[in-house]
Amino acid sequence: MQNLSRRDFIAAAGALGGGAMLGGCGDSETASNPAATPKPQPSIGEESGKLSILEWGGYEAGGHKAQKSGLYAGTPYTKKFGSDGLSYTYIVNDNQSLQKAATSGPFDVMHPCIQMVPSFVDQGLVQPWDTKLLESFGNLDPYLLEKGKVDGKQYMIPWDWGYASLLYRTDMVDAADATSWDLAWNEDYKGKIALWNGSSSNFELTALKLGIEKIDEMTPDEIQRCKQELIKQKPLNKFLWSSEYGQMHPAFKSGDIHITYSWQAAYVIMKEAGLKVDFMQPEEGRLSWACGFMLGADTKNYHHAHSYVESFINHKSNAQMVNLFYYGSSDTTIKPSEVENKALAKELKIGESGALEDPSVHLQSFQPNRALYEQAWQEVMAS
Repeated sequence: MQNLSRRDFIAAAGALGGGAMLGGCGDSETASNPAATPKPQPSIGEESGKLSILEWGGYEAGGHKAQKSGLYAGTPYTKKFGSDGLSYTYIVNDNQSLQKAATSGPFDVMHPCIQMVPSFVDQGLVQPWDTKLLESFGNLDPYLLEKGKVDGKQYMIPWDWGYASLLYRTDMVDAADATSWDLAWNEDYKGKIALWNGSSSNFELTALKLGIEKIDEMTPDEIQRCKQELIKQKPLNKFLWSSEYGQMHPAFKSGDIHITYSWQAAYVIMKEAGLKVDFMQPEEGRLSWACGFMLGADTKNYHHAHSYVESFINHKSNAQMVNLFYYGSSDTTIKPSEVENKALAKELKIGESGALEDPSVHLQSFQPNRALYEQAWQEVMAS
């Protein structure tokens, strides 16, 4: 079964009245970084305002007919310019974001995840943003902004982020067992565990368990070590889930599983369902992801693209996104008091500076050897 991204279920989240989607991000395979030279641009009045956007389903601008999740972000743009000029091409995972950007464009605005930045730049698909045209730029997390730079140029404007860890039933799992990623290998819970059917994420968490420092830059030997550990772990799973809402959530709520790989949204959702749960803080650290907006190299709507992205990164849009999807936001001015779910504010450390810079958080990054990760995962599945 094809691995699904965290955004495959955004429409389902909207239908459920809010809530987050899946939280794993993929990887890319390129490395070099060509310099970009700013081009003279016409005024916004000379642009057509017809924006082609590469996006995940559910992230359409508020006011657009395709927006069904209740997202406010983008509304300032559609109120000013209308929504008829916006057209969306959809992606379902991070590798596809690069593939479609290269073959289905050109696009004015794209929304990949942060580990994809080197690949988009290397393939000449994007150009740097003029941050002076983004009124809310000064509110954004400097750490994430730095991750979105190449050669000192701001190629990505970060927007959304989150964590990945093991969610577990505190009434079914001994607290003494729930301190490490090793919980997924605990035979006392055989048949009550469900990891995600996601290759990179499973290799990353296994690398943390084994004490491998560079989880996204593993050597071939380190990848093989992780493969052997995952082969040992595989029989302990009730199943490997590919659908958060279709498989993992129902099984966790029913008690079929007591331990699962998840994102912070599931923690909030299960607590609201009345279950006794915790979102583990492994001694090796949690995984994390972050995504944002990139500007098409050949856009004919330079100023419209900047106005569109500003309508997503402003404070009101970011605060509403956090409450709707249970994500973290790149806006550092959001306060815990603005987050409706206080457990979420605590888990995301909203209002605390440097949440993603903490040594206990491992933000996904570029994987030079991604093909070896994928090959090894296929060998795990075939074992």
